[in-house]
Amino acid sequence: MTSFYIYNPYEKRSVEVPLTNFDAFISLLKCVIGTGILAMPLAFRCSGFVVGAVMSVLLMILLTSSIHLLIAGMTECCRRRQVPQVSMPEAVKIAYEEGPKCVRCFGGAAGFMTTCVLVFGQFLLCTVYLVFVAKNFKEIGDHYWEKYNERYYVLVACLLLLPLFMIRRLKYLVPLNLVSNCMLYLGFALIMYYLFSGLPDITDRELVKPPVEWIEFFAIAAFSLTAVGSMLVVEAHMAHPQSYLGIFGVLNLAVFFILLSNMFFGIMGYWRFGEDVEASITLNIPKSEILSQLIKVFIALGIFLSYPLNGFVVITVIFSDYDNSSEKGKHRTLIEYIVRLTFLILTGAVAVGVPNLAALTELEGAFSLSNLNLLCPALIDLFLNYSTGYGRLKWRLIRDILLILIGLIFGIVGCTVAMIQLVHDFRVTLSNM
Repeated sequence: MTSFYIYNPYEKRSVEVPLTNFDAFISLLKCVIGTGILAMPLAFRCSGFVVGAVMSVLLMILLTSSIHLLIAGMTECCRRRQVPQVSMPEAVKIAYEEGPKCVRCFGGAAGFMTTCVLVFGQFLLCTVYLVFVAKNFKEIGDHYWEKYNERYYVLVACLLLLPLFMIRRLKYLVPLNLVSNCMLYLGFALIMYYLFSGLPDITDRELVKPPVEWIEFFAIAAFSLTAVGSMLVVEAHMAHPQSYLGIFGVLNLAVFFILLSNMFFGIMGYWRFGEDVEASITLNIPKSEILSQLIKVFIALGIFLSYPLNGFVVITVIFSDYDNSSEKGKHRTLIEYIVRLTFLILTGAVAVGVPNLAALTELEGAFSLSNLNLLCPALIDLFLNYSTGYGRLKWRLIRDILLILIGLIFGIVGCTVAMIQLVHDFRVTLSNM
């Protein structure tokens, strides 16, 4: 008799303020759709139309299947420990303890490292959001007022985010996410005017770029498709988490919608602007026209309102173990507010130090994809199946090893390329101070 029939964690799960399926769908769209979709034209510039379209579909299938693998592994950890819920770091720790004897002693360290990876991935994502908001509002500010350094816009954004980031319940962020989605899609709809007007001959654009440029495509596309931490938080707060997975589950429906949006913007943006496309398509549209300024305001505000949800993931990860302790009340609340404030200040500091949107996007995409989407799900599945077997011809073992190899190669190459650019930018920042 398997652990599934012994214990069903979904029946035992209790959430204080649960999300409906619609709330979860809206929150998932908010998790993923943002600056990444606006960077897809740059990704297609690095790959060409054909390679970009094919690789987008394949990458989405890979990332979605890995999320399914991760959640299935976390659910199995709940069954084996007979607990309603586990965090991703806890799942990694349990998996190590269920694996071969030679790795069991590393369970605690592996869980802690997973916490660090989750926090750092969301940290980079929130930093990208601040840089994006600052760059877009700077273009509007430069047109109407004095030309201030974009770092001042980062500081203003941090101050305005402070009250929103202090919201402590995910349920209460849903209206904020809904407004953010509406503003984003309104901006996306208006930007069609610039994408469809003045289109050059499509034969002027390349169908296939040299493979050496594909690594940048993977990094940017990964950033626009992956949001593991946010996806797990949404699933953990659902009233009916069993509806999250499945062919027509909340996750797959949201992912399909996101894939279509990304491919459309990638193809149209590259077709319209070609080799001159910027790290965000909003930076390519005119600065002086009222319509383009409205587009930048809508999209920048939509991204601005996305910060609290993605920062919420960090707070959930940090306090997931603490919440199980007996110490509740004002001290825990005070500590959480301090952590939130510190996180906001640190993301603002990095955004001020290295405001390179393209390099930050590539670094976050490569780091999160390799660690959260590939390595962690594969390792959890690898160790959990150690005692029960890997199936016919050991296909699960082969799949997990392939995911680990892909994750290592992509992570090392992608992060190295992005870090070189960021170090260069930081040196320029220091020299200008």
